[in-house]
Amino acid sequence: MASYHTRSLSFPAKSHPVVDQLSEQLNRLRSSQSASTSSITSKLNDLKDLYKSVDEFLHLPQNQKIVSVEEVIDGSLRLLDICSTSQDALVQSKKQIQDIQSVLRRRCNSELNISNDFAEYLQSRKSAKKTIKKSLKDIKQVEKSNESNVIDSMLKDVQAITADVFKSLLTYISGSQKSSWSFSKLVGQKAEKQTTASISKFEAIDATIELICQKKKSNVDMSEIVQLESEVQEIDEVVECLFRHLVKTRVTLLNKFFAF
Repeated sequence: MASYHTRSLSFPAKSHPVVDQLSEQLNRLRSSQSASTSSITSKLNDLKDLYKSVDEFLHLPQNQKIVSVEEVIDGSLRLLDICSTSQDALVQSKKQIQDIQSVLRRRCNSELNISNDFAEYLQSRKSAKKTIKKSLKDIKQVEKSNESNVIDSMLKDVQAITADVFKSLLTYISGSQKSSWSFSKLVGQKAEKQTTASISKFEAIDATIELICQKKKSNVDMSEIVQLESEVQEIDEVVECLFRHLVKTRVTLLNKFFAF
């Protein structure tokens, strides 16, 4: 998770309501990122609301100058790349979920030779994790920025929290970088409800399938996979909306500030 600095932003004595709203939303998102109980869907929806305020903020008459304009615009492009990677990861995840549902249906119909299908699913997840790991390195680049004037500070704070939320999303999809065997062992323990609370649904399903491949567990709860599919679809819709907001923000930055 990103490390945020407590800043004293030098806004006028009578701060504009849009600025107040943006600051409040930033603080709420920071708190949400720090709270383990906040769902990834909730964080993404809060981020979507934040960008509605960002658009209003950029059109305020007093916000006519960004000192580190190229840095801010470069950051906006990196965020678009990260968002696009997240969309790709979600599309791939939906396909993987559909594939495993198909395998489980065949299993229920007494088709025997499906072990290779389980292995292919796990290999596909392994490949997806590698792609996500690379993207997580790019997110760290966005989080590094220097403070300058008020507008820059606010926009960089927005970019930092955006990067952090996408980092949470990608980490949720990929799960821990620990081996699947570690989580297979973890899910297989008697205190299953307690131990799986801190891992994502993706991890839990991966671990269960790993146990099935090892013949240490007999089945997967289909309802859990259906719930995950519904959740991924909801997340995908919010991320698609976020991508449009990010494009709009970048266009505004280019049109309004690049000439300075």
